[in-house]
Amino acid sequence: MKIVVAVPMLDNQSGVYVHDTLINMGHKVAYFDWRHVTEQHGVKDMNMKFIEHIQRLNPDLLIIIKGLGITGETIKQLRKVYKNPIVGWIFDVTLGGTPIKDVPQYVDFIKTLDKFYTIDADAIPELEKLGVNADWLSEGCDPEFHKEVVFNAIQRRKYGADIIFLGSIGTIHPHREEFLKRIYDEGFNLKIYGSVFYKSGEEPAWVKECHCGFSAINNYHSLACQSGKIIIGIDGWPKRGKSWSARIYRTLCAGGFLLTNHTKDIEQYFQPGKYIDTYKDADELIDKIVYWLGEDDKREEISKAGQKLVMDKHQFKHRLQRMLDESGAVDQDIYMETI
Repeated sequence: MKIVVAVPMLDNQSGVYVHDTLINMGHKVAYFDWRHVTEQHGVKDMNMKFIEHIQRLNPDLLIIIKGLGITGETIKQLRKVYKNPIVGWIFDVTLGGTPIKDVPQYVDFIKTLDKFYTIDADAIPELEKLGVNADWLSEGCDPEFHKEVVFNAIQRRKYGADIIFLGSIGTIHPHREEFLKRIYDEGFNLKIYGSVFYKSGEEPAWVKECHCGFSAINNYHSLACQSGKIIIGIDGWPKRGKSWSARIYRTLCAGGFLLTNHTKDIEQYFQPGKYIDTYKDADELIDKIVYWLGEDDKREEISKAGQKLVMDKHQFKHRLQRMLDESGAVDQDIYMETI
């Protein structure tokens, strides 16, 4: 099929994974980077260019990832010239800390879509009450990017540590600092990779000591996952159903051992002690770090099982195939040849 994906691409992460996976699945794919166009031209022009782009390409399916700034009115205008399915997908539980249901402009936008997928299962009934055709669809891994990489002993020492956290800090998730500070205070060898959002001069000394100075993505992420003994997960919304971070897929696919905070329903998909392990509070986190640092063989066994699980069931190609199957999209070129 001909597919357009409206998604940010310049950060070289989820947008690229979706775009490239669709190509590897055999589809013809173009993209519209709504974030970049907005930064260059403003929201109003972005919406106009979006309509022009879709009208010109006339894909069999339009997939909008998040789509901040795209308005419900824009989709209504687009419908006048574009008749094929439009599907949305968001990888965030909130928009800047505000639940999606409480952002009226965004709700007005997603109500116009044929289907809207969210990684937050608890948001589905909330959005359905507002007229959104919502469903749950989690992220996945992309083995082209999340994989075992070749590295040497020098790189292992440089990027590795007993404990590694891959994610941003100084954000709307203050408990990340709580858990990481506890790990630091207990004297463990800790490294942090990710964006730091403290105001100038407010970054704690322990963060400066542990932070490696950059966000590890793709090959660097995989290298850190392999060279660290324990990868710590600290998901932002553990009380929301099935809303675990994409870090779970990326870490396991790269062969890392993940110890993450317990997220509602996680045991239905990732059995603790078999594919990952989980903790519920800071005390249990420390206890489990102590335990797992002394169990090299068990960590290796679990990381291999987790890697196989995500490769078998949790790749982006699995998610996107489901989306294509449910969208009702038709390959118009094949259809015209048939008739």
